[in-house]
Amino acid sequence: MSSDRLIELKIANQRLKKEVENLENKILNLVGMVEIERSGGEGYENYINQKLMELIMASSSYLNVATPKIDNFYTNELINIAKKGVSITIIMNERSGVPPNYQQNYDKLKNTKNISIITNPNVRFLLVFNEKEALYAGGSLDRDELERSVLIVTKVKVQDKLKKIADIFNLMLPSFMRK
Repeated sequence: MSSDRLIELKIANQRLKKEVENLENKILNLVGMVEIERSGGEGYENYINQKLMELIMASSSYLNVATPKIDNFYTNELINIAKKGVSITIIMNERSGVPPNYQQNYDKLKNTKNISIITNPNVRFLLVFNEKEALYAGGSLDRDELERSVLIVTKVKVQDKLKKIADIFNLMLPSFMRK
């Protein structure tokens, strides 16, 4: 083998090593971009409520929510960020399908600027997402229920997965509202 060929192979080997390093770095960056955690049980009693509040407060342009019902605590939090100009879309059960003690929250949200409520009787889960992150779990946007429950919480920060979540959310909207 000629010395020129050896030099070519060494250069190619260095380039491949650098590409492998870059790929490893990309993989390491993705690890942690989708997390599965538990909420409830010893040491995790309030995990989901803490993460929900972080996500809500970090919303700067929009917040999308799918939930069967919303309690008074989260109603007030959503109204507060809507007042700051954040556009909120909520997909939830029809007013008649919401338990009576939650209907006043439905009414408050319905009458708040920057908040749109779209009814869908098939919402049986909790999904909250903005431009940077999504949280998915069973249950409703009810602080006390979430605190008492043991849930699997999925946190997503990967942009292409967030786009998929937004596409699924979009499918729950009436056809004339889909983007």
